[in-house]
Amino acid sequence: MKKIIGFVLVIAVSFVLVLLASCAELRQPPDPAEVQAQIAESREQETELVRATVMDPARAERFVGLLRERDLLVEEHARRLIEYRRKVATLSADYDARREDFEALLADFNRQRESAQKETVDLVVAMKEATTADEWKTISRFQLKRLDPRKLVYGTAARGG
Repeated sequence: MKKIIGFVLVIAVSFVLVLLASCAELRQPPDPAEVQAQIAESREQETELVRATVMDPARAERFVGLLRERDLLVEEHARRLIEYRRKVATLSADYDARREDFEALLADFNRQRESAQKETVDLVVAMKEATTADEWKTISRFQLKRLDPRKLVYGTAARGG
Protein backbone atom coordinates (compact mmCIF):
# COMPACT_ATOMS: atom_id res chain seq x y z
CA MET A 1 0.00 0.00 0.00
CA LYS A 2 2.86 2.37 0.85
CA LYS A 3 4.29 1.79 -2.65
CA ILE A 4 1.00 2.86 -4.27
CA ILE A 5 0.75 5.98 -2.11
CA GLY A 6 4.38 6.80 -2.84
CA PHE A 7 3.84 6.25 -6.56
CA VAL A 8 0.73 8.48 -6.60
CA LEU A 9 2.62 11.13 -4.60
CA VAL A 10 5.54 11.05 -7.06
CA ILE A 11 3.14 11.39 -10.02
CA ALA A 12 1.28 14.27 -8.35
CA VAL A 13 4.51 16.10 -7.50
CA SER A 14 5.83 15.52 -11.04
CA PHE A 15 2.59 16.85 -12.50
CA VAL A 16 2.79 19.99 -10.34
CA LEU A 17 6.44 20.53 -11.30
CA VAL A 18 5.67 20.15 -15.03
CA LEU A 19 2.71 22.49 -14.68
CA LEU A 20 4.81 25.11 -12.89
CA ALA A 21 7.60 24.80 -15.43
CA SER A 22 5.20 25.21 -18.34
CA CYS A 23 3.62 28.27 -16.72
CA ALA A 24 7.06 29.79 -16.28
CA GLU A 25 7.58 29.45 -20.05
CA LEU A 26 4.50 31.51 -20.90
CA ARG A 27 5.48 34.96 -22.00
CA GLN A 28 3.39 38.05 -21.82
CA PRO A 29 2.79 39.77 -25.14
CA PRO A 30 5.25 42.57 -25.77
CA ASP A 31 4.28 46.09 -24.79
CA PRO A 32 2.79 47.69 -27.95
CA ALA A 33 4.36 51.07 -27.17
CA GLU A 34 7.78 49.45 -26.87
CA VAL A 35 7.33 47.58 -30.15
CA GLN A 36 6.16 50.77 -31.90
CA ALA A 37 9.27 52.53 -30.59
CA GLN A 38 11.45 49.72 -31.98
CA ILE A 39 9.69 49.97 -35.35
CA ALA A 40 10.21 53.74 -35.44
CA GLU A 41 13.87 53.28 -34.49
CA SER A 42 14.41 50.66 -37.22
CA ARG A 43 12.77 52.90 -39.81
CA GLU A 44 14.92 55.85 -38.75
CA GLN A 45 18.05 53.68 -38.91
CA GLU A 46 17.02 52.51 -42.37
CA THR A 47 16.58 56.10 -43.56
CA GLU A 48 19.99 57.04 -42.12
CA LEU A 49 21.54 53.98 -43.77
CA VAL A 50 20.05 54.95 -47.14
CA ARG A 51 21.36 58.51 -46.87
CA ALA A 52 24.80 57.23 -45.87
CA THR A 53 24.89 54.51 -48.54
CA VAL A 54 23.34 56.16 -51.60
CA MET A 55 25.85 58.77 -52.59
CA ASP A 56 23.62 60.78 -54.92
CA PRO A 57 21.31 62.93 -52.72
CA ALA A 58 18.51 62.94 -55.32
CA ARG A 59 18.53 59.15 -55.57
CA ALA A 60 18.69 58.87 -51.78
CA GLU A 61 15.60 61.08 -51.38
CA ARG A 62 13.80 59.11 -54.08
CA PHE A 63 14.60 55.92 -52.19
CA VAL A 64 13.38 57.40 -48.87
CA GLY A 65 10.09 58.26 -50.61
CA LEU A 66 9.84 54.67 -51.81
CA LEU A 67 10.36 53.51 -48.22
CA ARG A 68 7.37 55.61 -47.15
CA GLU A 69 5.32 54.06 -49.94
CA ARG A 70 6.39 50.59 -48.77
CA ASP A 71 5.39 51.34 -45.19
CA LEU A 72 1.97 52.60 -46.30
CA LEU A 73 1.48 49.53 -48.49
CA VAL A 74 2.33 47.16 -45.61
CA GLU A 75 0.01 49.02 -43.25
CA GLU A 76 -2.83 48.99 -45.79
CA HIS A 77 -2.42 45.27 -46.37
CA ALA A 78 -2.52 44.68 -42.60
CA ARG A 79 -5.77 46.65 -42.37
CA ARG A 80 -7.25 44.59 -45.21
CA LEU A 81 -6.21 41.38 -43.48
CA ILE A 82 -7.83 42.51 -40.23
CA GLU A 83 -11.02 43.38 -42.08
CA TYR A 84 -10.97 40.01 -43.84
CA ARG A 85 -10.57 38.21 -40.50
CA ARG A 86 -13.51 40.16 -39.09
CA LYS A 87 -15.71 39.30 -42.06
CA VAL A 88 -14.76 35.60 -41.92
CA ALA A 89 -15.61 35.55 -38.20
CA THR A 90 -18.95 37.22 -38.91
CA LEU A 91 -19.77 34.71 -41.65
CA SER A 92 -18.64 31.80 -39.50
CA ALA A 93 -20.94 32.94 -36.69
CA ASP A 94 -23.88 33.18 -39.09
CA TYR A 95 -25.54 29.76 -39.25
CA ASP A 96 -27.30 30.75 -42.48
CA ALA A 97 -24.13 31.88 -44.27
CA ARG A 98 -23.74 30.07 -47.57
CA ARG A 99 -20.63 28.62 -49.12
CA GLU A 100 -20.98 31.21 -51.90
CA ASP A 101 -20.68 33.99 -49.29
CA PHE A 102 -17.34 32.57 -48.13
CA GLU A 103 -16.13 32.06 -51.69
CA ALA A 104 -17.04 35.64 -52.67
CA LEU A 105 -15.23 36.99 -49.59
CA LEU A 106 -12.16 34.90 -50.34
CA ALA A 107 -12.15 35.91 -54.01
CA ASP A 108 -12.31 39.59 -53.06
CA PHE A 109 -9.51 39.20 -50.53
CA ASN A 110 -7.37 37.32 -53.04
CA ARG A 111 -7.82 40.13 -55.61
CA GLN A 112 -6.69 42.67 -53.01
CA ARG A 113 -3.76 40.48 -51.94
CA GLU A 114 -2.64 39.96 -55.54
CA SER A 115 -2.79 43.70 -56.15
CA ALA A 116 -0.70 44.36 -53.03
CA GLN A 117 1.85 41.77 -54.14
CA LYS A 118 2.19 43.43 -57.55
CA GLU A 119 2.59 46.83 -55.91
CA THR A 120 5.27 45.37 -53.64
CA VAL A 121 7.17 43.94 -56.58
CA ASP A 122 6.90 47.29 -58.40
CA LEU A 123 8.29 49.05 -55.31
CA VAL A 124 11.22 46.65 -55.00
CA VAL A 125 12.02 47.14 -58.69
CA ALA A 126 11.88 50.94 -58.23
CA MET A 127 14.14 50.67 -55.17
CA LYS A 128 16.67 48.64 -57.13
CA GLU A 129 16.53 51.13 -59.98
CA ALA A 130 17.26 53.95 -57.52
CA THR A 131 20.44 52.23 -56.28
CA THR A 132 23.59 50.62 -57.54
CA ALA A 133 24.14 46.90 -56.96
CA ASP A 134 26.46 47.59 -54.01
CA GLU A 135 24.07 50.12 -52.47
CA TRP A 136 21.18 47.68 -52.82
CA LYS A 137 23.20 44.88 -51.24
CA THR A 138 23.83 47.00 -48.14
CA ILE A 139 20.27 48.31 -47.84
CA SER A 140 18.54 44.99 -48.55
CA ARG A 141 20.70 43.23 -45.97
CA PHE A 142 19.47 45.71 -43.35
CA GLN A 143 15.86 45.30 -44.51
CA LEU A 144 15.98 41.52 -44.29
CA LYS A 145 17.57 41.63 -40.88
CA ARG A 146 15.62 44.43 -39.19
CA LEU A 147 12.35 45.04 -41.03
CA ASP A 148 10.03 42.07 -40.86
CA PRO A 149 6.70 43.18 -42.41
CA ARG A 150 4.81 41.44 -39.61
CA LYS A 151 6.62 43.61 -37.11
CA LEU A 152 6.18 46.81 -39.10
CA VAL A 153 2.48 46.80 -38.27
CA TYR A 154 2.50 45.29 -34.80
CA GLY A 155 -0.03 47.65 -33.26
CA THR A 156 -2.48 47.31 -36.14
CA ALA A 157 -2.11 43.56 -36.45
CA ALA A 158 -2.31 43.02 -32.70
CA ARG A 159 -5.77 44.60 -32.62
CA GLY A 160 -6.86 42.28 -35.39
CA GLY A 161 -6.10 39.09 -33.53
